[in-house]
Amino acid sequence: MDKPTHSRSADKVGRVMPPGRMVLPRPGGVVPVAAATRFLQWGILGVIIPVSNLLRMSKGLGLAELGFSAAITASIVVALELPTGVLADRLGRKLTYLASLVFQAASCLALLFSSGFLAVSLGFGLYGISRALSSGSLEALLIDRYIDSHGDGTLHRLMSATNAADTAGLALGSIAGGFIPGLWVSIAPASNRYHGNLLVMLLLILVLAILVLVSVSEERSAGQDRAGLGAFMKDSMTFITKSPALLAFLAAGIAWGFAFSAIETYWQPRIAGIAGAGGSDRLNGFLSAGYFLAALVGSLATLPLLEKTRIRPGMALLALRLMTAAFVIALAVQMDAIGFAVLYVAMFFWNGMASPLETTVLNRALPSDKRASMLSMVSMAMQLGGLIGAVVFGLVVGAAGIPFAWFVAAAALGASAFLLPIAASGRSYGRGDAADS
Repeated sequence: MDKPTHSRSADKVGRVMPPGRMVLPRPGGVVPVAAATRFLQWGILGVIIPVSNLLRMSKGLGLAELGFSAAITASIVVALELPTGVLADRLGRKLTYLASLVFQAASCLALLFSSGFLAVSLGFGLYGISRALSSGSLEALLIDRYIDSHGDGTLHRLMSATNAADTAGLALGSIAGGFIPGLWVSIAPASNRYHGNLLVMLLLILVLAILVLVSVSEERSAGQDRAGLGAFMKDSMTFITKSPALLAFLAAGIAWGFAFSAIETYWQPRIAGIAGAGGSDRLNGFLSAGYFLAALVGSLATLPLLEKTRIRPGMALLALRLMTAAFVIALAVQMDAIGFAVLYVAMFFWNGMASPLETTVLNRALPSDKRASMLSMVSMAMQLGGLIGAVVFGLVVGAAGIPFAWFVAAAALGASAFLLPIAASGRSYGRGDAADS
């Protein structure tokens, strides 16, 4: 994704800002701010991850309904990803992100009072709206701030820091999420054991909202009103269709979402089936934390891989995705609880190594004025894959079982690996200049 940098700005001192760009104070503080917000954002999600399907089942959903409930959430995200990304680019990324926190809080409140398939799915649907609003909004704002200050030559450092914050937040949140049900039952024995997780999430959402309000500023871009929304959407779609690299990214994202929907939906029932009913919420929490910590180690390992070797990003991504697919196959045939845990954690190490490399290559290929909408498009592709996977694997698991579903997932991952060298071969927009018309 390399295009010769034709930056309109000079070095950090005395640079001339491109017209219509946001001006943000204290650019040197972008890495800690980005890391702190991402840590909290994904830590909040981590609190519910170890018990998400158990929460659904505690409110009346059967095993076969888990995938279909997840499909409803995914369909909402798919429908709203691009419109909300465009909204962030046109009306303001900070405001869009804060709106996402409002919907996430509404989701937690709805789930506290829900029961049955429709009500629970509606509660998770509100989270789907939040997910669409948050993807690419604050992230794009902070990436632009970093590029304006440092250029994109060290963008992988920001990506490594934020990916590390993501996985650390998920890991610690997951540990907490495994302990909270037992603590909550001791405090409120008559309540649903997973309501404590929802209340902790509400508290952390408030903390994150305050952090964003205090530490992140955004000036309205002078170019935001120059074209109508329809023209902006048309321009964005033209940009996508003229970029083979971005099209490859979108296809690879669909495959990843498809494959990992099988893993994420059925790992808890699978480990329960292997280890027996004696597996506790606490065990699920530690296993969730283990794979997120493995992803964290993998993410941190990417930095020396990029800076101390001359390996081509496309070939590295190809090898890492093939390795991930191989571990999914091994996971599908594993019948020992300890072996399952080891393979599961190892699989996320390889997936974690690929994450900052993918985001670095992707963001170098995106012009600033379309960054949020294009990041939303890539996220939408993954959600679309997840939606397809939720429906397909819901049928496959019912007919052939979880291991066969994971064989299908591994095949999708392996085939999509060969798209990643194409995705990494595109041109770069350097410091974030707009695409050429």
